Formats: sequence, C-alpha cells, structure tokens
Amino acid sequence: MDFKSQIFAFSALTLLQFHALAGPVVLNGEMLSGFFGQDIHSIRITRMDGTSIPFQIDEVTEEGEYVLCEGEDPNCDAGDGTLNQQDEIVFLWDDADTLLKPSVTLAAAELVELRANGESRAVIVSIDSAIQKSTFSYIQYDHATEMLNTPYFYAQFAQDRFHFNRAGVRDFSNKSHVDLTNELRVKILFRALWGLIPISYDEDNIVSLVRRYKTGPVRLIRRGDFHLNLGLGVKGSRAAVDQVCYPQMVKVPVYVHVPFRFRSFFTQAYIEMTPVMRDEGERFVFSVPGIGFETKFSRSPIDTLLSVVPDRKLFTVTHGSSGYGWLLQTTMESSLLEGSGFLFRKPSSRDGGLAESGYRLVVRNVPRGYYHITNWVLFSSGSSESIQANAGQLSRPVEIIINGQQYTSKLTDSRRIVSVEVHD
Repeated sequence: MDFKSQIFAFSALTLLQFHALAGPVVLNGEMLSGFFGQDIHSIRITRMDGTSIPFQIDEVTEEGEYVLCEGEDPNCDAGDGTLNQQDEIVFLWDDADTLLKPSVTLAAAELVELRANGESRAVIVSIDSAIQKSTFSYIQYDHATEMLNTPYFYAQFAQDRFHFNRAGVRDFSNKSHVDLTNELRVKILFRALWGLIPISYDEDNIVSLVRRYKTGPVRLIRRGDFHLNLGLGVKGSRAAVDQVCYPQMVKVPVYVHVPFRFRSFFTQAYIEMTPVMRDEGERFVFSVPGIGFETKFSRSPIDTLLSVVPDRKLFTVTHGSSGYGWLLQTTMESSLLEGSGFLFRKPSSRDGGLAESGYRLVVRNVPRGYYHITNWVLFSSGSSESIQANAGQLSRPVEIIINGQQYTSKLTDSRRIVSVEVHD
C-alpha cells in the first residue's frame, strides 16, 4: 500500500472517531495514591457508564526517564510494571464524560473530575477486571519509515533527526489530507569575535539518534540523543530529548545548559525554525493572532521579520477549518531576546518551496544556567477555533479534582531534565 493509500485508509477508519477538541490530559501516580503498587495492566479508565476510553500509562524513572520498550536500545528493565508516583496516565479531554456522576458501580474505583475553560468532565479510574480496555488507537507509527499518522495530521521524520521531511494536515471539507509542508527549515547562527566571524548551521547539522520509543493509543514518545554536528567529527550541545506526539499536538522540549555567560564568547546568536510550504499551501493564510498580522501564501515575493519576542505567542497556518499552529515556550527572560520575531518569506530559501514562515529567536546576553525551550505544534480538529483553544490549554492547564484534592494536568511539566551537557 502506497503512502497516500495508507493516509486514506486510516482517515476512513477514524472518520467517526475524532473529536472537536483532542487535547490530552496527563495525570501522574501521585494523584492516585490508592493505586500505588498496582500492576499498570490492571488499571482501567472509563466514562460514567463504565464504557472504556483509550488511555495509556507510561512508566517514568526517579531520574525522569520514560521507560520505552521499543527500538534498538530499550530500557524496559528500568520499570517495575507497577504504578509509582512519577508514572504518567494519559487520555484525551474529549473522551472524558460530560456527566459528572457514575451510573455504575466499579470495583476499587476513583472519580477524577476535570475542569477547563468553564467546562467540567469526569472519568473513572478503576481496577475492575470485568471492564474490557478500549482497543481504539489514535496513533499509528512505523519506526522503519519514521511515519506518524493520526486523525489530524501526518508527519514523516527525517532519519536521525527530530525534524520532518514532510507533513500534512487533515482537510475536513473532504476528509482527506493536504500535503502541506516539505520540511522544517532550521538555521542556527553564532557571531564570534565582536560579530566579525559568523558561524552557521542548518537542519542537517542537528542530529538526534532515536534509539528507543513507545507507541501507545494516545501518544508516541521518541527518546533522542541530541547534538549539533559541528564538522570534523566534533559534537556540541549534547542533550537527551523526549519528543512527545499526541493526536493533535507534538511537543519537542530542548533543555540547554549554558556554562558561561553567553556574551563572553558570542556577540549574538539566533535560531530560525520555519516550515517550508508546498504548492498546496497557496490557499492557506499565515497569521500571528496576538499582534493582528495576517497574509496569504501567494507567489508575490516578500521577506520580512515581524519584530516581537515570539515566546508564548501563537502563529498559525490555516485554511478554513484545516491547518496548524506553533507555540514556543522558553524560560529565558524576554529582555534577553531583543531582536527576535516572526519570519515570513516568499518564495522559500529552499528550492521549490512556495514560502516559509516561523520564528527567529535571538539570544544576546544569556547568563549561565539551565534553560528549556519547548516547541508545540498544534493541529486543527475541525474548527477555526480549535488550534487557539488547545494553545490556551498549554497556558491554562486542566484542573484535576480527586478526593477533594486539586491538581493540574502535567502536560506542560518542565521538571524532567535529563543528561544535559554543553561543550564549549
């Protein structure tokens, strides 16, 4: 079966399954103390009538590593198969019930109430063996071809990279996919010796060896050993990175340790991340809602930088109910990112590209320390408002109430920093 046939087949299979909002809810074991030590395979999640919903439990070590049993370097032996405090339980907001009271009695059960955007939902977590788990999966992933397919988008990752070779969004007008982007263009520029010597890298210099992963019904986790290939066999800026792919969003956190004040060696540096549009993108619109900028992907040439710090500001590429958004989150102070902005370029600097749009993050005088930069790519689920609604969930996490205790979804939890080192 060829690529387009695979996309069509999966779209037909899930035609009646996808929802208007598919934002994930992430609990962890510490919220469900009554289930500590339970075999994770014995746990069920249902609606109020006992109907099972898709979910998964991902074990996490005390050091913050996901336990991933697929790939050439799995770490299954790092997990014990039972629910611990740091383990994560994941399901989708829209699979939860709008009813808040159970209509069935389940063995060893806990009611979990959810609140977001003025709406309340609920699920039941239990170890009732009479309940059959849901067999539906939102995620299809082929590691041999590095192809990910969900009801809302597809992406084929480049070999030994976290960025993609091509990606598409669902066209809700005809229930197919739009082959929207060719690749993710990345440019990294350093200026050394008072700005006299420019040092430049692109996406081919950004290497991430994905040696283990886990495919579940609700999310795909790919663990990558990330570094910059500086040439002549030299590797720099090493980090371990977890790429987390949900049905409607992809999270790529990069944790960086700066061992010295940045200005001590470099006058300036910036990173650009701009997806390259295919010809199919001509009917789409690039927009930065927070600053009121909007323009079509026509063929008339333009090359502009919208001067605004992109941190926590969404940009979108949309056509009617289809498209995607991109949200950057960083712990760097905005005052240190002066000169940053959103890029819009037609035609693309890449051969054959209709256009490219994204952001430039400029770094000038960052103090030593640990920083994280998280890129979120958010896909439409069938309405023009769904991208912004899910972006709002990232800044206003879902509230979780269990036994009168209030928590927040761990979707944006930034505590997991693993084996980071930078070579100066």
